[in-house]
Parts: sequence; C-alpha cells; structure tokens
Amino acid sequence: MTINDPRGAFKARIKNIPRSEFTTPFLLSLHIYFEAINLDDAKDVAEDLLANCLNMLAFTTGTSFRKHRIRQIVDAEPSSGAMRDVLMWGELIQYEDPQPFLREENAISIERLLEFDVPPAIRRALRWYRLGIGAAAPDDQFTYFWFALEIVAEYQKPTAKVHDKCPHCKSALYCEKCEKHPEHKPYAKQAIRALMLAADEKCDDATVDLLDKTRNSLMHGSTLREIEGTLPDPHESVVDTLGRILWKALVRQFPKEMFDGALVGVPSTYVHYKANAVAHVQTVVPSDEEGHFALEFGGFKMTMESFGPPQSALPSVLRMTHEQYDRLRKLSYSKSDQQEVLNRIKQRVQEQDDHIYALVLATDMSLIRQALDKKEEGEWQDLFRETLNGSNPSG
Repeated sequence: MTINDPRGAFKARIKNIPRSEFTTPFLLSLHIYFEAINLDDAKDVAEDLLANCLNMLAFTTGTSFRKHRIRQIVDAEPSSGAMRDVLMWGELIQYEDPQPFLREENAISIERLLEFDVPPAIRRALRWYRLGIGAAAPDDQFTYFWFALEIVAEYQKPTAKVHDKCPHCKSALYCEKCEKHPEHKPYAKQAIRALMLAADEKCDDATVDLLDKTRNSLMHGSTLREIEGTLPDPHESVVDTLGRILWKALVRQFPKEMFDGALVGVPSTYVHYKANAVAHVQTVVPSDEEGHFALEFGGFKMTMESFGPPQSALPSVLRMTHEQYDRLRKLSYSKSDQQEVLNRIKQRVQEQDDHIYALVLATDMSLIRQALDKKEEGEWQDLFRETLNGSNPSG
C-alpha cells in the first residue's frame, strides 16, 4: 500500500517482508520518499516522518506499530548515472553480553527488604520505577519516573498546612482584608518539591524547577528533543537526574535499619545508549517492478562485530612488565592456535606505575588457565605462567 501526504511532504510505501522461517518476528518494510537538504540531515527528517506514519497507522487501525530499524537512506535525486549515494546502517551488534552482576548478596538484600511490609502506594511507585528503567525512549523514562515520584509524594504528603507563595519573590502571600497569611494543605506540586529537596541534599530549587518544567513540556505534547535548548547538555541527562532523586526517595520509604549491610544499586545512567555504525557508500541501487528503488536489495551488507566471544562473567586484569608485554606483542603476530586470544589481550592495555595492565576477557582467561592446569608447553603458555605467578588477576 502507498500513503501520499496531501501536502506533498512525503510518500510512504508499505509491504510485507517475505521470509521462510516463521520463528522470527513478522516485519513490514516501510520506504519513505521525502526532501532533505543533504544525505546526512536526511536521518533526522526520516525519524520525524516515520514517527508520523507510525502514529497514524496505530490511530487508524488500533494496532501496535514500532520501528525495528533504519537500514539505509538513498539519494533519490534524478541522475543520468547508475551510482547513488547511500547511508548504510550496520544492524545490531553481533550479540550483547549479559550483565554478570547478580550475586548471592543480592538475594540476601532482597530477603532483608522483603521483611518490611511495603505499603500498596510504594509498591505502585516501585512498579513505575521498574518500567522507567526498562523503557526504551528517554521521554518515556522521564514520564514513568515522574509518575512514581508523584505517588510517593502523595503518599507521604505532610498534613501541616502551608502558605501560598508569591510567584515572584516566593514569600508568603498576605490578605489585607483578613489580615493574615492564607494556609492550605500542600498541593501535589508542593509535595513533590518537598520530597525532592528532602530526598537529595544536592537537589536545589533550580533542579526542581528544571524537572518541573520538563515534566510540563512532556505532558503538554513536547519531546526532550524539541526542548533540548532549555535543558543541560546532553538533554537526556534530566532522565538520570530524576531517576537518582526518585531512587533516593524510594530508599527513604524503608526503615533505615533495613539497609545495614543491604546491597542496593543505582546505575551510572538510566538512558539506554546504542552504538550505530553508519557507512557512506556509492553503489548501484536497482529498481523494482514498479520503478521504485528496491531498497531491500542484497548487494552488500554491513554488520558490527563484537570484540570477542559472548561473555557471561566479568573480565580480569593481568599485570605484566614491559618485557613481558613486548613478548605478548610478538606472539600476537605469530601463527598459533590462540593468536586471536593474544591479539585481544594486546589491544586492551594501560600503562601505570611502570607496569602494563591488560584486560583479559573471562573466556580467554578460562582458556589460559585450562592450558596451564594441563601443563601445556609453549611460548605463550610460558608467558602467562610467569605473569599469573607474579600477579593476582582480579575481576
């Protein structure tokens, strides 16, 4: 099917992607034709138009649609030659390693916290916190974190009445007729402000105002990208700021004594960053039977490969002398059954205190130890026999 924008901003063609294996997700191919200043700027234009198409598809069908990937952008300018400029996206990295951080201490901490009968409101806030951590878009993460913050603030809202404040100087308003300062129970926004200031000692009025304005913009239809000029750089950092304040507010809902020895973690960032590889190439782009670009052509493919095999454990740090590292470098250029392992170890090193510290993947360290346990002979085995006897690899 084809969707033609009445204003001529774009034309979208949608069709099925045929496949023989039905264990993979069903996908549609969406080709958008549009005007852009140049090929590099075309990505941002394409993202906006794609979002518009997805919104309308969902609105008119009541069915879920989401972007799977952008595969390539092709210069569609009329050309007498057969070559076209193409931006080619590398598909997802070969594989993503699990995060090996769960330990027995985590189970002990959870059991300790479960001794506390968590109020229903805080359970709902914990749910929104979890959804915020997992949400893919920073806009959604901020919104979910704010939901959780509102629930906590409303739950622990103080009963003591407060004064209305002047919007300019923030001092208490005074009624000349009544000759007193009007009081009322805290509004939701005032309760949220009080919670943020109490939860995080580094949080000040400027931070609260920034987060409140961001919340208002998102709730009234803007996106973080649209208001990035009013936000710190990078604009996604407001998600981390709100997430950390919320985390501290949730911690305050448990009795203090429950955290004696309890292991509770907060991430360095809540935002899910992704690495994309984009290549600018020139190639022939064939046309389909309707005369449109056949953007699914299989003439070439670009992929991102991982640094090593899949890892399910943390790497080790191996200390060696400069002489030992020189031997490692020479061995990495020699043909052997473990040349790839030696090359990986050689690439990730750092010099400190007249020693070389190498980062060794868990699978590589396991292979090295197996060889040494079997008392294998060889140059690389002797090298690691020396280094492991002279240092203690740490996770």
